[in-house]
Amino acid sequence: MPVAIIVSENDAIPAIFAEDTSRALLDALKRLSEAPALKTEHEARLWLQSLPAPSGWFGSTQEAKLHVQRIHQDVPILPGAEVARARQALGLGRAEFAKKLGIGGNDNTRHKTIFDIEREAINKSSGKPRVLNPNAVQRLKALMAENGLGAGQD
Repeated sequence: MPVAIIVSENDAIPAIFAEDTSRALLDALKRLSEAPALKTEHEARLWLQSLPAPSGWFGSTQEAKLHVQRIHQDVPILPGAEVARARQALGLGRAEFAKKLGIGGNDNTRHKTIFDIEREAINKSSGKPRVLNPNAVQRLKALMAENGLGAGQD
């Protein structure tokens, strides 16, 4: 059973599709408003690869789960103090910083999200400290590199 994970650039489509056949999966992807004109499975795979992680086309649910696990293992969890130092080194307010990292919502929501991450507030549902997701960590590393800064430098 083929599976597609779709995370759009603007977070408008966080979705998982599982269909009985590759053709049915392709047809489901074609119906997405953000999808380009997809004619073949190959075109669909290329489009999914161009989207933020963990987007992709997978042969099975198990393969998709392993992909997501690998992404989370490969990206370090940044301590809140390091996130704060990086934001300050970039000279950005919390809302603007969050937006550059791809965190959605309005400015108040973005500000609060970064505030909670920086102070490592406990997520009520998981009981774990709030952290940047793997996509945001990758974007932060790229942003730091673009500005000639190393992660965690002042």
